[in-house]
Amino acid sequence: MDHVVVAGAGISGLAACLVLSHVAARVTLVERLERPAEVGAALALQANGMVVLDRLGLLRTVQAAGVRIERMNIRNVSSRTLLTATVPDFGAGLDHAVAVRRTDLHTILLAAVAGRHCVRTRFDCTIVGADPTGTVTIRGSSGGLETLSADLVVGADGVSSAVRETGGFNSRVSAGHSYARTVVQSDVTPWLEEYWTRLGSFGHAPLGHGLAYFWVAAQAPPAADAVARRDLPALIDVWNRTLPAAAGLLTKVSSFDDLLINTVRRVDCRHWFSGRLVLIGDAAHAMAPNLGQGANGALVDAVVLAEQLVSGVTAEEAVQRYDRIRRPAVRRVQDVAGVLQSLCALGSPLAHVRDAALAVSTLVPQLGQNAIRRALLPDVRAVRSAMVFDHTSC
Repeated sequence: MDHVVVAGAGISGLAACLVLSHVAARVTLVERLERPAEVGAALALQANGMVVLDRLGLLRTVQAAGVRIERMNIRNVSSRTLLTATVPDFGAGLDHAVAVRRTDLHTILLAAVAGRHCVRTRFDCTIVGADPTGTVTIRGSSGGLETLSADLVVGADGVSSAVRETGGFNSRVSAGHSYARTVVQSDVTPWLEEYWTRLGSFGHAPLGHGLAYFWVAAQAPPAADAVARRDLPALIDVWNRTLPAAAGLLTKVSSFDDLLINTVRRVDCRHWFSGRLVLIGDAAHAMAPNLGQGANGALVDAVVLAEQLVSGVTAEEAVQRYDRIRRPAVRRVQDVAGVLQSLCALGSPLAHVRDAALAVSTLVPQLGQNAIRRALLPDVRAVRSAMVFDHTSC
């Protein structure tokens, strides 16, 4: 393949550039920001995302920037454990998760892309249109328009994807749920903790060096009202009346400006391809955050797509095969994440029914571990067996 255009220099777009540079002689990365940066606080890399980074030769660097996570707990508002799981061992060192700042992961990926001589970057350029023939129209910093043509255009440009919205995709985007996230100076448990409350979820993870990442749901009316008024004391008060542990971390936030407020939406597409256009990551399948599979799934998308491209079929056939393989599996993940998002915000008496139903997980702890293994093992196997990394085009 001669030329691939990748739209978006976030985590999914950078990963796509690195993987597709094994397939294409030229990769052009188009990004609207003059200086690409990742928006967000932190994330938990799981085995399926980690194995992609491993095959790219970046896992050790990412692990050094993050913190090893060996356990995940979900608790109710009374701190009773509802679900617990030790991270299963997938072999070759994949026996843990890694909590890492999004900015650190983005910096590592951006540096790796800069080291690929066949990747040309077009920063400060906005995609204003995409065509199934494999062309995109971009507007540069001077305001002038330019058309780029490629064998394949990859839309890795997030929930508000210009490639998806202009490229003939049949898609639906939900209204979404709002969350407040940040990183603070605080010591927390050395594993991932999540609490389910009537306001929604609250959770935290360690980032090392005395730092902690946490999030609080901001969708319920009292919290949403405080956020709309940018009133940090009111948000602290709302959470203090529901879960003092959440309020305790919120009090470590210096000002409302230190909170990242974002709305997490679900994206569904009838197909992830349109001619020579194809979608990966949030552009294709943004989902509720409750399984932590957004970035991890995007990393796997890039590998599955590239694997089809080295199979010798045309670009149009490759993206259709990618769609058939990947979309049904990710749809199941989206559905489960959505169910968990709904379950976590139940109020009484439904919350009591939920808690009783989940009590079995504390009696049989390996249930959670086995569920994680079943969910991630197909991805891990697919990436490990991928031949694309043995192929060199640029």
